[in-house]
Amino acid sequence: MRWIDIPLPAPGENPSTDQLIAGAQELLAGLPALQAQHGLDAPRIAQRCEAVGRTLFQAITAADAAAFRPDAHRTGAQTPSPATGDAPALGYHLVVPEAWLGLPWHWLHNGMAFLLENHALAAAPHPSRVPELDPPRLWMQRHSDALFAAGDDTGDRTAGRTGPEILFVAGHGREEIRRLMFREAEGIDAALEAGCAGPARLRIPGAVSPGLLAARAMLYQALHFAAPTSQPPEVSGAGENRWLAGLMAAAGQEDQAQAVDDLVGLEGEVLGVDPVEVALDQALEAFARRGAAVGAGSGPRAGAAGSTGRGGWLLEDGPVAPEHLGRDGCLPPLVFSNSWCSLAWLGGRFLAAGASTFVGTAAPLFSRPARRFAAGFYACLADGLCVGAAQRQAALALREELGAEHPAWLAHGVQGYATLRLADL
Repeated sequence: MRWIDIPLPAPGENPSTDQLIAGAQELLAGLPALQAQHGLDAPRIAQRCEAVGRTLFQAITAADAAAFRPDAHRTGAQTPSPATGDAPALGYHLVVPEAWLGLPWHWLHNGMAFLLENHALAAAPHPSRVPELDPPRLWMQRHSDALFAAGDDTGDRTAGRTGPEILFVAGHGREEIRRLMFREAEGIDAALEAGCAGPARLRIPGAVSPGLLAARAMLYQALHFAAPTSQPPEVSGAGENRWLAGLMAAAGQEDQAQAVDDLVGLEGEVLGVDPVEVALDQALEAFARRGAAVGAGSGPRAGAAGSTGRGGWLLEDGPVAPEHLGRDGCLPPLVFSNSWCSLAWLGGRFLAAGASTFVGTAAPLFSRPARRFAAGFYACLADGLCVGAAQRQAALALREELGAEHPAWLAHGVQGYATLRLADL
């Protein structure tokens, strides 16, 4: 599979592009009100996605009229061909300034159809080609080896090595919501078991605390976070009291600054101020908010990359931020956050913290199609497709199941290296 890089101008370099992207952001900002009026899965939502996608397409072609002409002179990555699976022949990789990374670039629409119908799409602040790092990340080395061995039929070069392990992280939620989360885990596990691309295991612990996740994330090759996808993260009274009780207990002991740091996700001390007091203040402030992006606006745009959004994944025992997980290079290459509008307000932060590839949601959707997409995505990965092709294939399968007017098939997008495969992990 061939990828084409399409670089976008930086903000301020092309007035036409700036104006059109501002128009797309305005259309996107009105999406929550539209969903509140008509429902999350109404046909009008898909029509708004199309309008946003058309405007984004015009913004790209305003800067480069030949952007989507795959001539031989355009650079991009190459993805090893899978043994099985329906991979598109061509994918478009948008090299996007960080200020615009959180926009739903997979909604691109050329006036006749969504580009996703025929091509894989991804966005990142860097080109699609995997860099030659010294030393490279392990998945990058495996990816390069696979490209070098293309056409070599001497056997399976992954034979004998342990398959990748994916940690399932259940987010905070009411008991009935948690049951749905673990149904998502069952679907993913079944999809991996049925795959043809080699062994992969989903680890499903009963509970994961922020401190445990930060300490052990490096032991896994991917993280899958499941949480409510139709609403911002919220804290129930029971969950808040339990977490704050633990925090107060740690704060009341001597020499417990590190314990408080693990609970809250702080990165350092404020000079001249008691670190425990600072931790408590920031923890209470974090719990006071009702959503990472809601306080700054009314939709996914509010938490777009480049903003100073706070918070992160909300676990049963408290919040954990991408920046905290990224300390000391602990993040695995692949992060999938099946949670509320995660593409906009978490994707860029996870990439900056050290993840190579991020999959997340661009708009609120109900849990059932979110779970169906996740299972389909991992099934495609297990069949040998790269992340970009797996996202497209899972989206099209959801479209086939629910209909073209149902917006759920447009809910998930990819940021970072869409060329990453399960065999690379």
